[in-house]
Amino acid sequence: MTRQLFTTFIQSVFVLVVAQLLSLNFMVCATNSSSGVSEAEIQILNCALHIEHLEDALYTEGLSRFSVQDFVNNGLEPWMYGRLQEILEHEEAHMEFLKSVVSEAGGKPVERCVYNFSYSDPRSFVEVASKLETIGTAAYHGASAMLTDERYISASGAMFAIEARHSGWVDSSVRKVSAWSGAFGVPLNCGQVLTLISPYIESCPFQNSDNSLLPEPYPPLTISSSAHPNEIASLTFTYPENHTSASLSANFLTSNAGMLFAPVIVQEDQGPAQVKIPENVRGDVFVVITTTDADHGLDKVIVAGPALIRFGFDAEGRLG
Repeated sequence: MTRQLFTTFIQSVFVLVVAQLLSLNFMVCATNSSSGVSEAEIQILNCALHIEHLEDALYTEGLSRFSVQDFVNNGLEPWMYGRLQEILEHEEAHMEFLKSVVSEAGGKPVERCVYNFSYSDPRSFVEVASKLETIGTAAYHGASAMLTDERYISASGAMFAIEARHSGWVDSSVRKVSAWSGAFGVPLNCGQVLTLISPYIESCPFQNSDNSLLPEPYPPLTISSSAHPNEIASLTFTYPENHTSASLSANFLTSNAGMLFAPVIVQEDQGPAQVKIPENVRGDVFVVITTTDADHGLDKVIVAGPALIRFGFDAEGRLG
């Protein structure tokens, strides 16, 4: 990625991230009277706590369900189990830290939800862990664009570094694909992160629905998992009113090629919408459907997504 392309990428991707700020404008100036911390700041911290609850629940459940011998029987190395236990300890530490930070800031920490991870063996458990670590890394990355208090920026950065190490280790050592997708990470805002983790959440305590704790997720997007770069993929999302197919674009947020755009194709027989995946994408890619392919900093242009699609590659760059 050239320097010019990288600059364009950062500007365009962060536009989608900072779009969240526009929906929080009424909160940015509102502060908690006892702590002086903005409600927007507390919401971002609660979003991180929400993710940590999810990750903690996954590792606790998976490592309780499976033994070291189960890992070996499923073709995994026994020492990998111990590393995953260490990751669980990290997530527990992050979770407890964020609970205390939100409380000290005068906020009400979000509560743990009921989850449904849908895995059947150690390998599928690791696949879920890999996805959540990828999403968690993007979430902490995006928080760096939105936090303003130096204390929280520093703390978020410290956890961001560890989440990225978790993600890289799971992908490289356990899944045997590249530990990275490209030279630059992709940041996501809280609403985008909530969209990605929604399929794993069965129900949440009523208090979590309070918009002062967490923002609304964007409408969901699913993409056919069998598609590969330079192939047609089916899209499932709720089509917005008063928009023609020509006005919708799929935005591919990649680490190796910047932000790429492709038109959404609506079939005449009213079947699923389609998009041709760009040829040069690889690794983990976030896809967002918008009403335009231009760079606009408004929430209303996001129609659905993001969705995560994955094109793992080996040390020679060959897609798996």
